[in-house]
Amino acid sequence: MDRTWSVEIEAKKHLIEVDYGRNPTRTGKLVVDGNEAQTWNNSQWLDLPEEITFEVGGKTAALRAKGFFKPRIDLFFEGKLIAHT
Repeated sequence: MDRTWSVEIEAKKHLIEVDYGRNPTRTGKLVVDGNEAQTWNNSQWLDLPEEITFEVGGKTAALRAKGFFKPRIDLFFEGKLIAHT
Protein backbone atom coordinates (compact mmCIF):
# COMPACT_ATOMS: atom_id res chain seq x y z
CA MET A 1 0.00 0.00 0.00
CA ASP A 2 1.15 3.53 -0.74
CA ARG A 3 -0.20 5.17 2.41
CA THR A 4 -1.51 3.84 5.71
CA TRP A 5 -3.25 5.52 8.65
CA SER A 6 -4.57 4.39 11.99
CA VAL A 7 -7.43 6.16 13.79
CA GLU A 8 -8.93 5.33 17.16
CA ILE A 9 -12.67 5.57 17.69
CA GLU A 10 -14.18 4.67 21.06
CA ALA A 11 -11.03 2.78 22.11
CA LYS A 12 -10.96 0.73 18.88
CA LYS A 13 -8.20 1.21 16.29
CA HIS A 14 -9.12 1.28 12.61
CA LEU A 15 -6.64 0.79 9.77
CA ILE A 16 -7.06 2.79 6.55
CA GLU A 17 -4.88 1.90 3.55
CA VAL A 18 -4.59 3.37 0.05
CA ASP A 19 -3.02 1.90 -3.06
CA TYR A 20 -2.62 4.69 -5.65
CA GLY A 21 -2.87 2.23 -8.54
CA ARG A 22 0.73 2.04 -9.67
CA ASN A 23 0.26 -1.52 -10.84
CA PRO A 24 -0.26 -3.34 -14.17
CA THR A 25 -4.07 -3.05 -13.90
CA ARG A 26 -3.87 0.67 -12.98
CA THR A 27 -6.51 0.14 -10.29
CA GLY A 28 -6.31 2.19 -7.11
CA LYS A 29 -8.11 1.12 -3.97
CA LEU A 30 -9.16 2.19 -0.51
CA VAL A 31 -9.13 -0.50 2.19
CA VAL A 32 -10.72 0.06 5.63
CA ASP A 33 -10.04 -2.52 8.34
CA GLY A 34 -9.03 -5.08 5.72
CA ASN A 35 -12.18 -4.59 3.60
CA GLU A 36 -12.00 -3.02 0.15
CA ALA A 37 -14.20 0.08 0.38
CA GLN A 38 -13.67 1.67 -3.04
CA THR A 39 -11.65 1.29 -6.25
CA TRP A 40 -10.84 3.61 -9.15
CA ASN A 41 -9.06 3.36 -12.50
CA ASN A 42 -5.98 5.43 -13.30
CA SER A 43 -4.62 6.54 -16.61
CA GLN A 44 -0.89 6.45 -17.25
CA TRP A 45 -0.66 9.77 -15.31
CA LEU A 46 -2.06 8.39 -12.02
CA ASP A 47 -5.40 10.19 -12.05
CA LEU A 48 -6.25 10.12 -8.38
CA PRO A 49 -9.82 11.06 -7.41
CA GLU A 50 -9.91 14.61 -6.04
CA GLU A 51 -11.83 13.49 -2.94
CA ILE A 52 -13.16 10.20 -1.61
CA THR A 53 -15.56 10.25 1.33
CA PHE A 54 -16.28 7.14 3.37
CA GLU A 55 -17.20 5.97 6.86
CA VAL A 56 -14.93 4.44 9.43
CA GLY A 57 -16.33 3.37 12.77
CA GLY A 58 -19.61 5.14 11.94
CA LYS A 59 -17.88 8.51 11.41
CA THR A 60 -17.17 10.37 8.19
CA ALA A 61 -13.65 10.54 6.78
CA ALA A 62 -12.28 11.95 3.54
CA LEU A 63 -9.24 11.29 1.39
CA ARG A 64 -8.08 14.32 -0.60
CA ALA A 65 -5.57 14.21 -3.45
CA LYS A 66 -2.76 16.73 -3.69
CA GLY A 67 -0.04 17.23 -6.23
CA PHE A 68 0.25 16.48 -9.91
CA PHE A 69 3.70 15.21 -10.80
CA LYS A 70 4.10 13.56 -7.40
CA PRO A 71 0.57 12.67 -6.30
CA ARG A 72 -0.28 12.26 -2.66
CA ILE A 73 -3.46 11.49 -0.74
CA ASP A 74 -4.14 12.95 2.72
CA LEU A 75 -6.67 11.65 5.25
CA PHE A 76 -9.03 14.02 7.02
CA PHE A 77 -11.00 12.58 9.93
CA GLU A 78 -13.56 14.73 11.72
CA GLY A 79 -12.11 17.71 9.85
CA LYS A 80 -8.52 17.16 11.02
CA LEU A 81 -5.52 16.11 8.94
CA ILE A 82 -4.27 12.71 10.14
CA ALA A 83 -0.57 11.85 9.85
CA HIS A 84 0.16 8.67 7.90
CA THR A 85 2.10 5.82 9.49
